[in-house]
Amino acid sequence: MGGRSARPVSGRLSAAEAVALALEGSGLVAEVMADGAIVVRLAPPPAAASGLAPRSTHALLTVADASVPAAWPVAGEAAADEAGARAAAGADGAQKIQITGSRLKRIAAEGPAPVNVYTKEDIERSGQPTLERFLAGLNEASVAPGEGAQGATTGQGAVQLRGLPLGSTLVLINGRRAQAVGSSSANFFNLSLIPLAAVERVEVLPVGSSAVYGGDALAGVVNVILKKSIDGLSLAARAGAGQGSSDSSLSLAAGGQTERASYLLLGSYSRNTPLTMAERGFFRSGDYRRDGGPDTRTRGCTPGTVSSTTGAALPGLGSPVAGIPRVPAGQPLVPGDFAALDGQPNLCNSLANGHGYALVHGDETWGLHAVGEWRLGETWAAFGELTHTRDTLRAEQTGLALNNVLVPAGSPYNPFGEAVRVTGRLGLDNGAEGLARDTRFTRALLGLRGELAAGWDLEATLSTSRDDGERRLLNGSVNAAALAAALGATTPDAALNPFTTGPAASADVLRGIWQDSVRQNHGRKDMAAAFVRGPLAQLPAGPVEALAGVEAARDWYETTLSGVTTRDSRNAAAVYGELRLPLLRAGAEEGRGWPLTTLTLAGRRDRYSDFGSAGTYQAGVELRPARSVLLRASTATSFKPPTLLQTSVDDTSIPAEAFGLVDPARGGEAITGAEVLRTSNPDLGPEKGRAWSLGAVWEPDGSLGTRLAVTAWRVSIDGLIALLWPQVTLDYESRFPGLVTRGPSVGGQPGAVTQVLYSEVNFGRLDTAGVDLDAAYAWRAAGARWTLAGSATRTSRYDVAVAPGAAAEDRVSRRALDYWAPRWKGRLSAGLDTGTWGLGLTGRYLGSYRDTAGDGRRLGDDWQFDLAGRVDLKRLGWAPASAKAASLGLAVTNLGDRQPEFVAAAPYYDVTQADWRGRYASLRLSVDW
Repeated sequence: MGGRSARPVSGRLSAAEAVALALEGSGLVAEVMADGAIVVRLAPPPAAASGLAPRSTHALLTVADASVPAAWPVAGEAAADEAGARAAAGADGAQKIQITGSRLKRIAAEGPAPVNVYTKEDIERSGQPTLERFLAGLNEASVAPGEGAQGATTGQGAVQLRGLPLGSTLVLINGRRAQAVGSSSANFFNLSLIPLAAVERVEVLPVGSSAVYGGDALAGVVNVILKKSIDGLSLAARAGAGQGSSDSSLSLAAGGQTERASYLLLGSYSRNTPLTMAERGFFRSGDYRRDGGPDTRTRGCTPGTVSSTTGAALPGLGSPVAGIPRVPAGQPLVPGDFAALDGQPNLCNSLANGHGYALVHGDETWGLHAVGEWRLGETWAAFGELTHTRDTLRAEQTGLALNNVLVPAGSPYNPFGEAVRVTGRLGLDNGAEGLARDTRFTRALLGLRGELAAGWDLEATLSTSRDDGERRLLNGSVNAAALAAALGATTPDAALNPFTTGPAASADVLRGIWQDSVRQNHGRKDMAAAFVRGPLAQLPAGPVEALAGVEAARDWYETTLSGVTTRDSRNAAAVYGELRLPLLRAGAEEGRGWPLTTLTLAGRRDRYSDFGSAGTYQAGVELRPARSVLLRASTATSFKPPTLLQTSVDDTSIPAEAFGLVDPARGGEAITGAEVLRTSNPDLGPEKGRAWSLGAVWEPDGSLGTRLAVTAWRVSIDGLIALLWPQVTLDYESRFPGLVTRGPSVGGQPGAVTQVLYSEVNFGRLDTAGVDLDAAYAWRAAGARWTLAGSATRTSRYDVAVAPGAAAEDRVSRRALDYWAPRWKGRLSAGLDTGTWGLGLTGRYLGSYRDTAGDGRRLGDDWQFDLAGRVDLKRLGWAPASAKAASLGLAVTNLGDRQPEFVAAAPYYDVTQADWRGRYASLRLSVDW
């Protein structure tokens, strides 16, 4: 290359090691690409002399990404091909990499705790339209919070690692904490606010640890790495469709670099159309007796049902009830029109009325992502990041409800000449009940990084993130007086017609009765952070790597509902440190050895202004009896602080009679004259967790991606925070001291209750454990690269105690509404890649589990299959001549069009596992110039 040649090498080496050694002194460097290929390039010119420790001048084998994916030309398992990284471990001065789970940089990316890496190509090949849906399909995400109106997040993207409670998974953006947004009541970050087009990869640490990143990491960490640079222009477009739903997206990125600076600017737009209950036959009737369930039909139909106010037969009919007939809009009704439905109310699934409740919310997202870096001399650089997103969600669902309203005899639309009652829903011409949410999210960061003396480096950042949102419950507030006046009005222009399927009143009348319920949410996090890292000492087995850091942050939250504003803020500060100690090393000759035993330690202390302090630790050990074998173990503690909404409750006094309370300490007598005070609990503490993992990894040298891995894990959480119902507080008074106030005792009997505090407390606990299995094999044949991969998670324990005094509940393979885990969840994939085109098939398995309602029927035990294909348009000559690269990809998810199963409790399907899109196809085009 350019007149340069490589020297011969021999020995037992991997391909990556051999290339690195062959290039030493040649002026060339080798780079391991994301697909495992090794690209040889001219080495960059040497840096000017400085007072810092000299760098090695021999050729380096650098790593193009912090985690190079294993041999998956198509959708594969979460594994990492670290052959190149391991080879670099023997070369002095090789580029180190940083992975989730530690801020220390290491040459070998595998550490004491498992980290699963998913690239943007994996996300694209999955065919999933959102980051939330992609994460929900992973083995380590046992359940999902659900989509649509029945989901736990009302259309916000979230992830539940190990099926643990919502909000117990910490989300990072580029390794830094993402704030819990105001629209989630400051409980979790909305993944929908990250432009999917800006995502480079996702790293998942599926065990809890707060010693590195701080609070909220009870279940683990999801680190979303955004794109940092490109050279030129990049255009990507996607279109997807299934029965009743579709999505589309478009992004354009521009980037470049000079000797002193680099930049990336990316703009994106995405749109998802809604999918509703009315578009799925499963919901249309509401009569689930066909599935062994109940008949849930009600009179909330369009048109509705009329009934007598006295129980006597309606005038002109033989029954006190009749369904309202469907007639053309504007046609007046007479009693004879009701004869065909005399005694037969109109029954339907009220949730499928009109458009029906949303199964998938429709939304639009505009995103802007910008990154820049400015070099300040040879070893220092300033950098910045800016992300701005506007996410708009809207779901017009059911018609406006009329619940047993009284229609006086004088109404011009009452055909019976006497007062009657009507139950039903108005037609969609009059508006719809539903949800609309508009969220604006901005994240900005400025930083400085550079090298200090003796091999140490420093990074300092200032960041701010803010979200402002408005949530509207469309027509969710009813003015009862205005409704009664419109029903009793005697002139058509002022009256409401409850008997029609068309327009029921003028727009002014309708607006006077039904108004939107509006909630304003605002959240902000300002943060300053800095750390230094470098070699602390030299041991015979290698340098002791150390890191020390500090953080200071201020969180602010405000919500306004019905004119009442709640706001609060907290300050937090933390100090933390990490050590990586190489204890033993093998094969040190010529610098090509590897660490036999390495110990990693981390500790952190967080202090909050509103509830106190929390200390956490993390420890891990790595044993490498051979270069291709890793044995590892780790233990860590974690915590989740109370949310600002939980620590800043406005005091509200409610009469005890409103709760129907009884006093167990006084023989079950009814409590009267006392108050229930909704308030904050000054003794509320954080939820505390602990995690363990033990595993082994084998990746033979020189392979194309062969890998075997097994990890046993356990996560336990104590002190789950919950709002304690006042009667439960009384039943377990001794367990919650200070929450019940009594008058003086009389004759040895406890005094009468005068006050019960209605507040959040720590009392729940959870313990889950299991095993992760991972295997992959790749080979070359017939001019193509072939891959086989499989992975599975087996959950052996999931014990939950959420009620005082109750025994722990086993939730392994037992469906729950909030958190649980199937015993098995797995994936199998096969694929081939010729370079010009690739094709892959992935099967996703959900193990058998039981419904906890009804007859306890078995669910799951099913496979869903996804197909993905890719064509390199540039190689085929089908791309513009000016394009550097162009590809076209096709993905079809759920080839068998498998629909969610019936369960015996509302909403009659398993929200935590369901995807109502069914078979879904998407096409993606990308072109780079």
